Amino acid sequence: MYQVSIKSFLIIFLSLFSFTLNAKDYRPGIDYQFLDEEVQTRNPEKIEVIEFFWLGCGHCFTLEGLIRDWKKNLNKDIDFWRVPVTWNPPAKEHAKLFYAAEALGMEEIIGSAFTSIHLDRKFLTSEREITELFSAFGVEPDKYQAISNSFRIKSNINAADVYGRKYEIMGVPAFIVNGKYKVKASRDIPTEELLDVVDHLVDIERSQ
Repeated sequence: MYQVSIKSFLIIFLSLFSFTLNAKDYRPGIDYQFLDEEVQTRNPEKIEVIEFFWLGCGHCFTLEGLIRDWKKNLNKDIDFWRVPVTWNPPAKEHAKLFYAAEALGMEEIIGSAFTSIHLDRKFLTSEREITELFSAFGVEPDKYQAISNSFRIKSNINAADVYGRKYEIMGVPAFIVNGKYKVKASRDIPTEELLDVVDHLVDIERSQ
Protein backbone atom coordinates (compact mmCIF):
# COMPACT_ATOMS: atom_id res chain seq x y z
CA MET A 1 0.00 0.00 0.00
CA TYR A 2 1.35 3.45 -0.97
CA GLN A 3 2.00 5.68 2.02
CA VAL A 4 2.70 9.41 2.09
CA SER A 5 5.12 10.62 4.75
CA ILE A 6 4.10 13.44 7.08
CA LYS A 7 6.80 15.63 5.52
CA SER A 8 5.50 14.99 1.99
CA PHE A 9 1.94 15.65 3.09
CA LEU A 10 2.91 18.98 4.64
CA ILE A 11 4.75 20.04 1.47
CA ILE A 12 1.70 19.24 -0.67
CA PHE A 13 -0.67 20.96 1.76
CA LEU A 14 1.42 24.11 2.02
CA SER A 15 1.78 24.26 -1.77
CA LEU A 16 -1.99 24.09 -2.23
CA PHE A 17 -2.53 26.61 0.57
CA SER A 18 -0.03 28.99 -1.01
CA PHE A 19 -1.77 28.65 -4.40
CA THR A 20 -5.12 29.48 -2.77
CA LEU A 21 -3.67 32.60 -1.19
CA ASN A 22 -2.07 33.78 -4.42
CA ALA A 23 -4.99 33.07 -6.73
CA LYS A 24 -7.21 36.12 -7.20
CA ASP A 25 -10.92 35.68 -7.02
CA TYR A 26 -12.23 38.00 -9.71
CA ARG A 27 -15.64 39.39 -8.85
CA PRO A 28 -18.58 39.66 -11.27
CA GLY A 29 -19.98 43.14 -11.44
CA ILE A 30 -16.74 44.62 -10.13
CA ASP A 31 -13.75 43.13 -11.96
CA TYR A 32 -15.82 42.19 -15.01
CA GLN A 33 -19.37 42.77 -16.20
CA PHE A 34 -22.07 40.51 -17.60
CA LEU A 35 -23.49 41.75 -20.89
CA ASP A 36 -27.19 42.60 -20.68
CA GLU A 37 -27.84 40.00 -23.35
CA GLU A 38 -25.64 37.16 -24.53
CA VAL A 39 -24.34 37.76 -28.07
CA GLN A 40 -23.82 34.95 -30.56
CA THR A 41 -20.12 34.46 -31.34
CA ARG A 42 -18.75 34.05 -34.83
CA ASN A 43 -17.52 30.49 -34.12
CA PRO A 44 -19.60 28.59 -31.54
CA GLU A 45 -17.04 25.78 -31.57
CA LYS A 46 -14.53 28.04 -29.78
CA ILE A 47 -14.31 30.49 -26.90
CA GLU A 48 -14.29 33.96 -28.42
CA VAL A 49 -12.13 36.81 -27.10
CA ILE A 50 -12.45 40.23 -28.78
CA GLU A 51 -10.07 43.08 -27.96
CA PHE A 52 -11.27 46.63 -28.60
CA PHE A 53 -8.41 49.11 -28.90
CA TRP A 54 -7.17 52.37 -30.39
CA LEU A 55 -3.65 52.96 -31.67
CA GLY A 56 -3.69 56.37 -29.99
CA CYS A 57 -4.49 54.93 -26.54
CA GLY A 58 -1.59 54.85 -24.09
CA HIS A 59 -3.06 51.94 -22.12
CA CYS A 60 -3.49 49.98 -25.36
CA PHE A 61 0.17 50.64 -26.10
CA THR A 62 1.09 49.29 -22.66
CA LEU A 63 -1.01 46.20 -23.31
CA GLU A 64 0.36 45.55 -26.81
CA GLY A 65 3.49 43.70 -25.68
CA LEU A 66 1.47 41.61 -23.24
CA ILE A 67 -1.00 40.73 -25.99
CA ARG A 68 1.86 39.64 -28.24
CA ASP A 69 3.20 37.24 -25.59
CA TRP A 70 -0.28 36.06 -24.58
CA LYS A 71 -1.12 35.12 -28.18
CA LYS A 72 1.94 32.86 -28.41
CA ASN A 73 0.45 30.49 -25.84
CA LEU A 74 -3.20 30.56 -26.91
CA ASN A 75 -4.94 27.21 -26.94
CA LYS A 76 -6.65 26.12 -30.13
CA ASP A 77 -10.06 26.48 -28.49
CA ILE A 78 -9.68 30.30 -28.38
CA ASP A 79 -10.92 32.52 -31.21
CA PHE A 80 -9.09 35.81 -30.60
CA TRP A 81 -9.60 38.82 -32.82
CA ARG A 82 -9.25 42.58 -32.60
CA VAL A 83 -11.56 45.49 -33.34
CA PRO A 84 -10.31 49.09 -33.56
CA VAL A 85 -12.66 51.77 -32.27
CA THR A 86 -14.01 54.35 -34.70
CA TRP A 87 -15.09 57.17 -32.38
CA ASN A 88 -13.67 60.10 -34.32
CA PRO A 89 -11.70 60.93 -37.52
CA PRO A 90 -8.24 60.09 -36.03
CA ALA A 91 -9.56 56.78 -34.69
CA LYS A 92 -11.11 55.95 -38.06
CA GLU A 93 -7.81 56.74 -39.79
CA HIS A 94 -6.03 54.39 -37.38
CA ALA A 95 -8.69 51.74 -37.99
CA LYS A 96 -8.02 52.02 -41.71
CA LEU A 97 -4.29 51.62 -41.01
CA PHE A 98 -4.94 48.53 -38.87
CA TYR A 99 -7.15 46.81 -41.43
CA ALA A 100 -4.74 47.62 -44.26
CA ALA A 101 -1.87 46.03 -42.33
CA GLU A 102 -4.08 43.04 -41.56
CA ALA A 103 -5.05 42.70 -45.25
CA LEU A 104 -1.36 42.70 -46.18
CA GLY A 105 -0.61 40.06 -43.56
CA MET A 106 1.91 42.43 -41.96
CA GLU A 107 1.01 42.50 -38.27
CA GLU A 108 4.42 43.98 -37.46
CA ILE A 109 3.20 47.30 -38.89
CA ILE A 110 0.74 47.56 -35.97
CA GLY A 111 3.51 47.34 -33.41
CA SER A 112 5.50 49.92 -35.34
CA ALA A 113 2.44 52.21 -35.47
CA PHE A 114 2.07 52.05 -31.68
CA THR A 115 5.76 52.91 -31.30
CA SER A 116 5.55 55.78 -33.78
CA ILE A 117 2.61 57.33 -31.96
CA HIS A 118 3.65 56.87 -28.35
CA LEU A 119 7.44 57.04 -28.49
CA ASP A 120 8.26 58.98 -31.66
CA ARG A 121 5.28 61.36 -31.33
CA LYS A 122 4.18 60.82 -34.92
CA PHE A 123 0.44 60.67 -34.50
CA LEU A 124 -0.24 58.97 -37.85
CA THR A 125 -3.29 61.03 -38.70
CA SER A 126 -1.97 62.45 -41.97
CA GLU A 127 -1.68 60.57 -45.24
CA ARG A 128 2.02 61.43 -45.45
CA GLU A 129 2.86 59.94 -42.05
CA ILE A 130 0.91 56.75 -42.73
CA THR A 131 2.32 56.15 -46.20
CA GLU A 132 5.83 56.71 -44.81
CA LEU A 133 5.14 54.06 -42.17
CA PHE A 134 4.03 51.52 -44.77
CA SER A 135 6.91 52.47 -47.09
CA ALA A 136 9.33 51.51 -44.32
CA PHE A 137 7.95 47.97 -44.69
CA GLY A 138 8.24 47.99 -48.48
CA VAL A 139 4.63 48.95 -49.22
CA GLU A 140 4.52 51.65 -51.88
CA PRO A 141 2.14 54.61 -51.30
CA ASP A 142 0.00 53.67 -54.31
CA LYS A 143 -0.44 50.16 -52.97
CA TYR A 144 -1.42 51.43 -49.54
CA GLN A 145 -3.91 53.83 -51.06
CA ALA A 146 -5.46 51.07 -53.15
CA ILE A 147 -5.84 48.76 -50.16
CA SER A 148 -6.92 51.34 -47.59
CA ASN A 149 -9.63 52.70 -49.88
CA SER A 150 -10.87 49.31 -51.01
CA PHE A 151 -14.40 48.04 -50.43
CA ARG A 152 -13.02 45.41 -48.06
CA ILE A 153 -11.42 47.94 -45.74
CA LYS A 154 -14.45 50.24 -45.81
CA SER A 155 -16.65 47.27 -44.90
CA ASN A 156 -14.33 46.34 -42.03
CA ILE A 157 -14.47 49.87 -40.63
CA ASN A 158 -18.26 49.92 -40.85
CA ALA A 159 -18.40 46.56 -39.09
CA ALA A 160 -16.03 47.84 -36.37
CA ASP A 161 -18.37 50.76 -35.80
CA VAL A 162 -21.31 48.38 -35.45
CA TYR A 163 -19.43 46.15 -32.98
CA GLY A 164 -18.40 49.14 -30.88
CA ARG A 165 -22.00 50.28 -30.61
CA LYS A 166 -23.39 46.78 -30.02
CA TYR A 167 -21.02 46.12 -27.12
CA GLU A 168 -21.30 49.74 -25.86
CA ILE A 169 -17.55 50.27 -25.85
CA MET A 170 -16.99 53.60 -24.08
CA GLY A 171 -13.30 53.16 -23.26
CA VAL A 172 -10.31 51.07 -24.32
CA PRO A 173 -8.68 48.68 -23.92
CA ALA A 174 -11.70 46.45 -23.43
CA PHE A 175 -12.41 42.77 -24.01
CA ILE A 176 -15.57 40.82 -24.74
CA VAL A 177 -15.32 37.17 -23.71
CA ASN A 178 -17.52 34.62 -25.45
CA GLY A 179 -20.38 37.04 -26.00
CA LYS A 180 -21.11 37.10 -22.25
CA TYR A 181 -18.62 39.25 -20.37
CA LYS A 182 -16.99 42.66 -20.69
CA VAL A 183 -13.55 43.30 -19.18
CA LYS A 184 -12.02 46.76 -18.92
CA ALA A 185 -9.43 48.54 -16.80
CA SER A 186 -10.66 50.04 -13.54
CA ARG A 187 -9.40 51.24 -10.18
CA ASP A 188 -9.23 47.60 -9.05
CA ILE A 189 -8.03 46.06 -12.34
CA PRO A 190 -5.02 47.79 -13.91
CA THR A 191 -4.19 47.44 -17.59
CA GLU A 192 -1.47 44.89 -16.85
CA GLU A 193 -4.03 42.58 -15.19
CA LEU A 194 -6.71 42.62 -17.87
CA LEU A 195 -5.51 39.45 -19.55
CA ASP A 196 -5.54 37.64 -16.20
CA VAL A 197 -9.25 38.44 -15.90
CA VAL A 198 -9.77 37.30 -19.49
CA ASP A 199 -8.00 34.01 -18.74
CA HIS A 200 -10.17 33.58 -15.65
CA LEU A 201 -13.33 33.96 -17.72
CA VAL A 202 -12.00 31.63 -20.40
CA ASP A 203 -11.47 28.99 -17.69
CA ILE A 204 -15.07 29.49 -16.54
CA GLU A 205 -16.32 28.96 -20.09
CA ARG A 206 -14.16 25.84 -20.48
CA SER A 207 -15.58 24.38 -17.29
CA GLN A 208 -19.10 24.78 -18.66
